[in-house]
Amino acid sequence: MINPVVNRQMPVVSVVIPLYQKKRHIAAAISVAYRSCCLADVAFELVVVDDGSTDGSSDVVRDWATEKPDHASVLHLIRQENQGAAAARNVGWKAARGEVILFLDADDTWEDHHVSEMLVLMSEFPEAALYADAWGEISPDRAARLHSFGIGSDRRGPLACFFETMSSGPMIVSSSTAGTWKRCLIESQGFPEGVRFGEDKIGWGRLALLGDVVWSPRIGAIWDKSADNRSEKLSGSAPRTDWRDFLIEVLDGPAISKATRRNILTAVAVENACLSGEITVFCHDTPALFSEPNRGQTLGIGVL
Repeated sequence: MINPVVNRQMPVVSVVIPLYQKKRHIAAAISVAYRSCCLADVAFELVVVDDGSTDGSSDVVRDWATEKPDHASVLHLIRQENQGAAAARNVGWKAARGEVILFLDADDTWEDHHVSEMLVLMSEFPEAALYADAWGEISPDRAARLHSFGIGSDRRGPLACFFETMSSGPMIVSSSTAGTWKRCLIESQGFPEGVRFGEDKIGWGRLALLGDVVWSPRIGAIWDKSADNRSEKLSGSAPRTDWRDFLIEVLDGPAISKATRRNILTAVAVENACLSGEITVFCHDTPALFSEPNRGQTLGIGVL
């Protein structure tokens, strides 16, 4: 049995979980977040934002809160009309009491060590703006897969070229592995509301413009791609330009460092080549071409 043990020397951790039509999965997500926070020995809260679910997801959250006395004390459920994942995340981090904000999608899970790993990174690199560890996945056929991420992902610590890394492999920062400081989200303004797909990616890009992105190659989260209502299932194969357009906007905006400009120019070139069909970027999937004999690995960029 795990009991929450509070280490008063650590900052309060707020886990923000956007929720929409995930009745089958939300209890598992809350439970692993609770367990990982308890094992990290910190004060914490779980902020669940139900974005207009009609499948009874909120009822599952309430049932979980009544299972044990201490569940209710750490759970904060917010309900709103459906406004999209970006709005739900923004509502969550704005309502959070904690200085440390960790994100988890309602159909994903964490490894036990995830919260501890994130807090160690934040302690070692307190001036950074964004933190993440690696993720594995459960594919739609229920097979477990690992990934090789983009440029620089073999090293623990600050990423030398975050924007190139994001465009050269699966998303190195995901909506279930990201952590940051609330003060950084206030400065970056969080996630772009009205962007239906890739709003999280833009949110990480906004934070990366404020400071270092610190990374651990240790797997901290598992994406369940067989889950209900996943965004990649709903979006189809239509080209998505929101990330590319964000990068171009950054280049045309306030002054950025020469190194960041070079990184973004490379990322824009990759995105344009992908959109034109010259290359394909493996943002989420492990292509079948590389599944055997190297099953479980994916290359960052593949030439068609």
